[in-house]
Amino acid sequence: MSIQQNNSNVPVLNSLRAFAAISVCLFHFVYTTTDFIHTTWILNIFSVGKYGVQMFFVISGFIIPWSMYQAKFEIRHFFKFALKRFLRLEPPYIASIFIAIVIFLGRDYFLNLNNFKTEVTSPRILLHFGYLIPFFENYNWFNKVYWTLAIEFQYYFFIALLFVPLINSNLLLRIIIGISVIALSFIGQGDFLPYWLPVFYIGITVFMFKGNKSITQYEFWITLFLLVFFCIYKYAFASVVYMIIPVIAIVFFNQYKIPVLNFFGKISYSIYIIGGTIGGTCVNILAHSNKTDLGKFFVIIAGLTITLISAHISYFLIEKPSKKIASSIKYKK
Repeated sequence: MSIQQNNSNVPVLNSLRAFAAISVCLFHFVYTTTDFIHTTWILNIFSVGKYGVQMFFVISGFIIPWSMYQAKFEIRHFFKFALKRFLRLEPPYIASIFIAIVIFLGRDYFLNLNNFKTEVTSPRILLHFGYLIPFFENYNWFNKVYWTLAIEFQYYFFIALLFVPLINSNLLLRIIIGISVIALSFIGQGDFLPYWLPVFYIGITVFMFKGNKSITQYEFWITLFLLVFFCIYKYAFASVVYMIIPVIAIVFFNQYKIPVLNFFGKISYSIYIIGGTIGGTCVNILAHSNKTDLGKFFVIIAGLTITLISAHISYFLIEKPSKKIASSIKYKK
């Protein structure tokens, strides 16, 4: 099934984004809530939800160069590209930071947690704005999922520099780039882009096959096989499954929409960045008074419900306007 060339939107991606965002939320609700769920098989099932992050990485690997290709990006548009991504993602992100701060300070005050005070300092807040927390050992994220946003932001600079050479590359250059991506993944830890480059490159490879059609079907499947084989070696097997799902969806079912997931796909970014704070706080509060299996089930449903409602509000008040402003910036007039 071909992708519509006159539209940067790939319908199935909305469903994938929603699935990935909700998977991560449920992972935090079920698996990381202290002294809540003890049943081993339930913990094992929801533990894989954290790999929704790798699904997001593959999706970004595909959709960012795909959007750049549709917009006819050139290297001279680098700063416009950076501004577009900043305006698209930063306002909801900043709002979520202040929501997290308010929630944590309120928790500390009302619960009188003398041994677990949230450190809210100007340097820590400012480092969040620039996604710079990983560069400073004495600081950590207000929300655990923010580390992935730092990786994404690093990826934007990487793809902006690589995009033009990549779409104009010959086979030899693509081999060199592929080997370099694999080699760079052995540098540093998971807080930085190089470690995750093979995952993003899976999405980039799908773009080169289905997007600008710069590689043949034969080259695509060989490259994909080698990347997946390497990822099985380097990352958890369950995470590789999450990586493969968007590949199959984009290659074979790119126009398909899963009704419920498609509906939530548009607000998946808001779901992702506030689920761990607003929804997670709801789960943590209710978990103390609900000890039965049925009670715990409704706690999870309540956490997910308040997350989805909050995400809708965040989307319409903050994310949608920022998305509109970002879309108004064109590479060519």
